[in-house]
Amino acid sequence: MEVRYLEALSEQRLAEVRAAVCAVETARLPVPAARFRALAEVPLRRVVEEVLAASGRTLLGVGEGFLSGYDDTVRARLADEGVGVLPREDRAVLTLVLLFSVAAPRACGSVLPQALWTQGVPVSRERLKESAVPDRVVDAALSRLAAAELVRTTGSGIVLGSQLLRLTSAAQADLFEQLVLLAEPRGVMAESIWRRRARAVSQEGQER
Repeated sequence: MEVRYLEALSEQRLAEVRAAVCAVETARLPVPAARFRALAEVPLRRVVEEVLAASGRTLLGVGEGFLSGYDDTVRARLADEGVGVLPREDRAVLTLVLLFSVAAPRACGSVLPQALWTQGVPVSRERLKESAVPDRVVDAALSRLAAAELVRTTGSGIVLGSQLLRLTSAAQADLFEQLVLLAEPRGVMAESIWRRRARAVSQEGQER
């Protein structure tokens, strides 16, 4: 993909764009716009978005700052090809952390919907081991998930890691819907999700 506006930039502006791209690609936490001119100024931010898009990435507004993540189309294609897909045991343990740290607290109102996923309620390792997943599997999976920055350990327990901040809004919505279907498959929210998905499939079939 061609980045149209790079050639029109001065050397200084080009350096500012490169610095911003490097920052959002490597930072663990959202990068405040005030730290980089190419994030603070809308015209330069558009160039940052183009640079990221050239490699299948997208600029994400996260809280008060920015990070980068895979574009939804690229994410879906990579998943279909099995690239970056977690092993089954790791997915099971990560799902438990998502349920106990984010989904259940949101349902109870103790975590606000607009809170970052990394700001969930810490879950103890012992709570995770009360599930059907064997203890040794939980321990091994948590170690791998922590290495991948998908979970992290705080003084109070385990919460989601910084990589979850790199999901697009659509990816987060899809993931949360899957959690709803898993936790309460016959609930009101689950019925709404199934109806909406059925309509989407029907409309897609009509368009074809």
